[in-house]
Amino acid sequence: MAQCLLSLLLVLAPRSAAAFDLPSYGAATAASAPAPEAPPPLQAGGQEARAAACYASYTVNGAEIAVPHIGCGRRLLAAVKNPAELSALSSKLARAFGSARSAAPESISPSSKAETELAAANPGAGLVSLNSFLPPAAAALFNSEPNFGGPNCFNAAFTAAGLMDPGKLRHVGNPEADQLFSMYFSKVSPSALKPGDIVMLNDGDHAVYYLGAGLVFHKKSYLKQHIYRIAPLERAYEPEPFEWKPGPFDGGSPFNSSEPIRKKEAWRPNGAQYPFGQATPEETAKVNMIIFLTDSVELQAPRWALARELGYFTERLLENLVSDWSGMAESPNPVIRAYYRRLESLRDQANQSIETELLSSPHAQSNATEILKRAWLPRNDYSRKLIAGLLPLYGRDQAQAGLVLDAIEKDFDGQPLEHVKPAPSAK
Repeated sequence: MAQCLLSLLLVLAPRSAAAFDLPSYGAATAASAPAPEAPPPLQAGGQEARAAACYASYTVNGAEIAVPHIGCGRRLLAAVKNPAELSALSSKLARAFGSARSAAPESISPSSKAETELAAANPGAGLVSLNSFLPPAAAALFNSEPNFGGPNCFNAAFTAAGLMDPGKLRHVGNPEADQLFSMYFSKVSPSALKPGDIVMLNDGDHAVYYLGAGLVFHKKSYLKQHIYRIAPLERAYEPEPFEWKPGPFDGGSPFNSSEPIRKKEAWRPNGAQYPFGQATPEETAKVNMIIFLTDSVELQAPRWALARELGYFTERLLENLVSDWSGMAESPNPVIRAYYRRLESLRDQANQSIETELLSSPHAQSNATEILKRAWLPRNDYSRKLIAGLLPLYGRDQAQAGLVLDAIEKDFDGQPLEHVKPAPSAK
């Protein structure tokens, strides 16, 4: 068995075990920003200071900032009447948002709808972008649409916190989120929020990243139509101008109407670091497979190519692996548990991608079986490497990968892992 596991590592050519560390939000990340004092809340009860067509205006620690509405720009803004105001503006925002010491307003020429409107409302003033006061990932994603189903509120919050890569968006399920909270965050009082906290709303129904001064960064759901937004915490559930509204075939969609905030739980980064730790050769091989699947899903899902490149059989295989590898969830090693919970999230991402790519119209839903048959099993490098990697875990020779793929191909909508496992007579 040990020799088979060694073969698996050679086939997949993964990162070495020493490099399996989960992304860490620790001392190095936290040190980039000064420890902020508790910032004042949004003034005027969190309401816009004045009505505007293309942006919401808020007073944050004495500074008025503009947050562009959906489709109206991707830069947090302020209007500055003279250069002397820049230093005061920087100080106020750095204190409110706990920003890095290098943060500074950047002079811009109006280009977006919000910028043009803000300039017109402040004749003689210059416009500055305030994106450098935001966490880099939040600045990169603000007012953008992922354009594929899957990335959700937990992924948005952890990405803003620096725990996940903004260039590799994916779904993060509640079990994975709970595992990451238990490792990298400590619960704090929601009445004493600081920039960098993640706030869980209504018992895990929604999560937001707390920017400071009553504002949060979030994405309302896993649906591709929901945008990465900045909004007041107390209004995280409320519909926004130009926001997508569910149509007649979206009756089960979240956020069809405003939801009251009944409960808040706050989590603060604790600076923990997690090397890979103790693991058996079998656990190490399984983590290799999860990393291989992660890389494949994160590559293809944003390209709307998961169905074409990974196939419907991947969704079914992920369901099989979640069931068959459930013992990883009981490992004393928290990193092993985290990778297992990631496997669950990958299963959900595959399901959401298949639904979005293949079955999102009423016509497709009425022809689902034929559509899924055509996307069942692509015979490509991915499927060959995947099956060749799994076979040694079940005591079988990698040279049998072609025969196993033949068997899976003939068993549409079946259980792919049953063809990877040895036949009962061969055990």
